[in-house]
Amino acid sequence: MKSSRRAFLRSTAATTMGLGLGLSTFGRSKQKKIKNSSSSLRILILGGTAFTGPHQIKYALDRGHKISIFNRGKTKPTVHKKLFDRVEHLVGDRNDNLTALESREWDAVIDNSATYPRWVRQTTEILKGNAGTYLFTSSLSVHASFDKRGLNEENPVATTDDPTVEDMSKYGALKALSEDVTRKAFRGGAIIVRPHLIVGPGDTTDRWTYWPVRIERGGEVLSPGIPSHQTQYIDARDLAEFDIHLIEQGMAGTYSAVGPLAKYSMAEMLYGIRAVVSNKVSFTWVDQEFLSENEVAPWREMTAWMPSGGEYDGFTSFDNRKAVSAGLTYRPLAQTARDTLNWWHTLPDERKKNPKAGLAPDKEKKVLKKWNKIRKTVDLK
Repeated sequence: MKSSRRAFLRSTAATTMGLGLGLSTFGRSKQKKIKNSSSSLRILILGGTAFTGPHQIKYALDRGHKISIFNRGKTKPTVHKKLFDRVEHLVGDRNDNLTALESREWDAVIDNSATYPRWVRQTTEILKGNAGTYLFTSSLSVHASFDKRGLNEENPVATTDDPTVEDMSKYGALKALSEDVTRKAFRGGAIIVRPHLIVGPGDTTDRWTYWPVRIERGGEVLSPGIPSHQTQYIDARDLAEFDIHLIEQGMAGTYSAVGPLAKYSMAEMLYGIRAVVSNKVSFTWVDQEFLSENEVAPWREMTAWMPSGGEYDGFTSFDNRKAVSAGLTYRPLAQTARDTLNWWHTLPDERKKNPKAGLAPDKEKKVLKKWNKIRKTVDLK
């Protein structure tokens, strides 16, 4: 790969890094039957209103737990809105106002909202004597490198010379430092969950939502690289249920929360999504070198995809066996795709007209036209 294209890949990945059973079952799936937990827990969620939080709240309430949430009161949930009447709301700010957390006790804490290690340090100092478990939502971006496939919980994590750094370009190191703070404060009560690309209803990033929305629109869909290239993600509801399960079972440790269950290709994902839409769709697979040359960005524009080879070769092939052994389960792709589309159609038109990720229609047409012209020329020779 030319140096300019390598630099483009690196800058794209760095920018987007901070921003997750029935794999071939595309028919309608039954909802999981949820039983009450044997004991009701008091759970504090730091954050709780963005993407994963509302799903954590729903599952925890369904299991019979009592929920408090702590946030600034600014972000409004786009799913499970009515459930928030059954939740205690504590207002504050991770930056400079934690008063609402003082002199209170909970059985467990879920930290979804930490941006900096300083925030984790401040909340754990307040809560370590008043809560038994602290679950920190980290990220698989903590790994020191991604050039090898099959990375697991034992591989080295990113580091920084300055432990006080608050530079988001050091996202992986910030998450790794926050993990350390959690472990030191809560020891045997520390749970670290490292999700991959989180998908499903309530998506605040559109990084996976792009595909169901684009495929539902129909027509010729620009598809990245080769059909067999691996992809990974996790439905926010599967992640939420795993979080609550770990807390209920007291399963301290570090877990790579990523799916699907087995190795899974881009073609399986895209054709699986196509199975739940009615419009006519065709997929045109475009060489990754050509995409790079035409500045089609992996992960940000070609979402849920990173090129084969090079420094990010392993970014869609993490090892999830420890999490699966601990109880992580997965919805069928069909359910994730269908529910994501149903949720998307409830959003305001202005929101839908301005997606946060994915390839713009005009750019897609331009690149496809150029690619198809090259293919036609080659075929004629």
